[in-house]
Formats: sequence, C-alpha cells, structure tokens
Amino acid sequence: MKNKKSYLLYFVLVSLFAEAPVFGQVLPDTGKPLPDILFFAETSGFIPFSQSYRINYQTSLAGIPVEVAGGIGFPLNSMLSGVFNVRYKRRTAIFVPDFRIKTLEIELAVRDYLEKEHDKDLRLYGSAGLLLARSTVAGNIDATADGKNIVPAEVSQDYYNVGLGIGLGVEYPVGKNSGIYFGFHIGIYFADAVATGGLGNIGGVSIGLGYRIGL
Repeated sequence: MKNKKSYLLYFVLVSLFAEAPVFGQVLPDTGKPLPDILFFAETSGFIPFSQSYRINYQTSLAGIPVEVAGGIGFPLNSMLSGVFNVRYKRRTAIFVPDFRIKTLEIELAVRDYLEKEHDKDLRLYGSAGLLLARSTVAGNIDATADGKNIVPAEVSQDYYNVGLGIGLGVEYPVGKNSGIYFGFHIGIYFADAVATGGLGNIGGVSIGLGYRIGL
C-alpha cells in the first residue's frame, strides 16, 4: 500500500510539472524558446488627472514634455510575465519660476498578452500592478538669517504615495525576441491627501511608445 501511494505521488508531480514552461524551454504553441528575462524602455506623454496640476504645471524633461520609463520582466509562460518598472517625470510650475516636482515611480506588475502570438501581426496586452512613488518638490526662495541680508536658497520636501497602475496596448514583433509597443498606462494614487498637507492624486494617463527585447 505504501509503494502504491509513492507511485501515485510521483505520477501527480510529473503530471503537474511536465507542461510547466521553464526558462530556455521551447514552447509548444510558438516553437520559440521562452526568454530568461525581458528588458523594456519607453517614452511617454503624460496627462495628469488633477485639474490643478493641468493648469499650474507642465511636464518637462530636458525641455521636452515627456516622461521616461524602463524595466525588466520575468516570463512565467508565453502569455504572462512579472514586471518591475521604473518611471520618472518632472513637472515645472507655469506661473512660479524655479519651482518643480520630480517623481520617481516604481511599479510591481504582471503583464498579460490577451491573445497568442502570430507572425508579423499586432498582439494585444494588458497589465496591472502596485505603484509606489516618491515626489520631491523643490524651489528657490529668498532667505535671511538676521532679517537684513537676503540670500537665495533652494528648499525641497519629499512626499510618498501608493497607488494602482493599469495598462493596455499593442505590440508588434521586429525580431526573434523583440518588439515595439504602443500603449496607455493609468496611474491612480490613494495616499498623501491634500487635506493632510500632501500632494494628493499625482497620477494620470501616460501615452507612449516603447521597445521590448528578450534574452
């Protein structure tokens, strides 16, 4: 009886893992090896949700109204990957000189292709994940230590926030394990309320173009 249970356990384990893809394995549905790791890089235009940010700030990175992003992905199978993304944006105040907000955003997400891959054809994908952000507000003020001598000084303050990220887009293959993609990313933040002296919902919609390569 004990031997029968051992054989049964062995059969169940083999059945479970026989179809599970591993890194470097040739996938039966595509005939292509599953990459060990994916690299992403993109640039996007950004539209904030908050009306106060739309009116009083503009996105400006080296004088260009864009944000940049990059990350790595870890394929779980031919459709699903775990993704670690980093986004950076810089806003400058329109009506206040030398006043800016720099935001570094980290996203822990999953990215899922919503259809199987076809040769030389667009492929729809979606993503969802947790957002963690640090925003640094900085500006120049006139400061004095004795009430007489006024000198310019830079002041800054860090703010932290947590939110939800949702993405949707299409990808087109340009190589064996690479492709370009165009998509939307929505970031919604819940913490750091204005009522408690925070920045409120610093999220918005990013519309961008990116490149993906797998190794």
